[in-house]
Order: sequence, then structure tokens, then C-alpha cells
Amino acid sequence: MTGTLRAGLITTDRLTLEPLGVHHAAEMVQVLAGTALYRYIGGQAPTAEILAARYAAQTVGTSADRREVWLNWIIREEGRSIGFVQATLELEGPTSDVAWVVGEAFQGRGAATEAARAMVAWLRRRHPPVRITASIHPENLPSAAVARNLGLTPTGRLDADGEESWEDSAPPTI
Repeated sequence: MTGTLRAGLITTDRLTLEPLGVHHAAEMVQVLAGTALYRYIGGQAPTAEILAARYAAQTVGTSADRREVWLNWIIREEGRSIGFVQATLELEGPTSDVAWVVGEAFQGRGAATEAARAMVAWLRRRHPPVRITASIHPENLPSAAVARNLGLTPTGRLDADGEESWEDSAPPTI
């Protein structure tokens, strides 16, 4: 499975989810430049060099032990990058931990929900059944809203970073 599951192009009515490449680093620097983005996820705005190194590692596609598949997409609206979505698929579960980030200038218009829904639907078509999880800071209300729109519910379990685990009910059977 790890050799065959790769991020593919995904389209919605207004967005395109483009598989991540190192070449995206330069344009994503501006998208990820806002300081408010890091209030709940930690860290700081990356440089183009840091993003290029991160994207090079992510585009490998699997963990060293090949138990996880890493799927990453750049969210595009009208041809410009506005954020990213990602999924870490644990093959033994299978569970897919999903995440989304939309640049500050593009927030509040439903792009994160639309992109995350499209990604989850894509995952379920290509690797059913899959349980969907997400880790969200308890005060990050916009991300909690996206998670609820995906059908996820908070579990009350916090990880070491203080993020709460969210998950769907049972994965669909096919």
C-alpha cells in the first residue's frame, strides 16, 4: 500500500488541492507569514529555506518504517495558494490524522472546511475504511468548527502539546 498511495489532484467547486512539492515553498512563505496562525499550533512563520526542507521531507511520502503514509496538498483558490491540508495515514489502523491551515488573509470563507472535506472524501475512496482523527487546541474554535463539519467529535483526551484528540465515529464499511 505504501508504494501506491500518493496524493492526487483534488478539485471542488472553487478549490484545487494540488499535491505538495518542494517548488511550493517560495509561494507558501507569504501564506504562512501571519503570526496569528501560530497561536494554537506553535512555532513561527517559516522562511522559504525552512519550508523547502520541510516539503522535501514530507514529499518522501512515508515514514522510515513504512507504517505511515504522508499525504500533503496545497490549497489553491483562483490559481493562488491559500493554505494546505495534510493526512498522516497509519496503515495498521487504518487511521488518518488530518490537519488544515489556511493563511490569515483567506480565513473565514469556508476554505478549510471545503478542502478538508474533499481530502477526507478522497482518503475514504482510496483506502476504506479509514478512521479520521485530528488534534486541535481546545481554544482554537475555528478549527473545532472545521472538525465538527467533518463529523468529528472531541474525545476529552489531551496530548503532550495540550491539543485535544477529535475523531469520527466508526469508519464506514464498504
